[in-house]
Amino acid sequence: MLQRARLFPAAITHGFSTRVGGVSRDRYASLNVGERWGDAPEAVAENLRRIASGANFELEQLVRVRQVHGAAVLAAHEIQADSEADAIWHARAHPGPAKVVGVMTADCVPVLICDRDASVVAAIHSGWRGTVANITGCTVQTLCEQGGASPERLLAAIGPCIELAAFEVGEEVAAAFEDRFVDRSFGAKPHVDLVACVTAQLVAAGVPAGQIERVGTCTHANPDLYFSYRRDGAGIGQHLSLIGLQ
Repeated sequence: MLQRARLFPAAITHGFSTRVGGVSRDRYASLNVGERWGDAPEAVAENLRRIASGANFELEQLVRVRQVHGAAVLAAHEIQADSEADAIWHARAHPGPAKVVGVMTADCVPVLICDRDASVVAAIHSGWRGTVANITGCTVQTLCEQGGASPERLLAAIGPCIELAAFEVGEEVAAAFEDRFVDRSFGAKPHVDLVACVTAQLVAAGVPAGQIERVGTCTHANPDLYFSYRRDGAGIGQHLSLIGLQ
């Protein structure tokens, strides 16, 4: 049901959901957490309940936001009903009860970050546009400037997402990336390595390479384990990537 990072301290609640272990049916089978493409609301609610139970947190603690493929980073306690962002963070020093922050994906890159002291956490949704905008680097900067974190003490996990072999793009998309992340050996169209790009952005932001962990594998290449928008189109399920403080 949940894939976890080995690097994170025990005081951190976290996980990357797969498509296994839920109650949704047909194209949404079985652990879908998104309602936007037509899954039954009661099935989604039960799936979220199962994830919360498996990760040992109360579902009421979960904070999400409308994702728009941008680079906005918001604190969990500042989010309103109409808020839009693609990264959420929370610090132990923030007001109110402990919070779990989460993002939804179905090929885009989910990134979870915490510090060694388990005092600050963040969840990031980095699609190709967000990756070009360096939302991951922006989040690290926010954690340091506003959350009191130090980049050398941050731990990061990059979750299940579409990988290089499956991410064929047009020339206009390839042109938005540095050449080192573009591979032209697959055929007529270029491919982009989002995982390598996000990893490089974390390192450039000051996170040591040895404190960055890859969790899971390619969403597109593993239909029994993951949903994939690129593989199956709209009307499929979504994953939840979550992190919080115990």
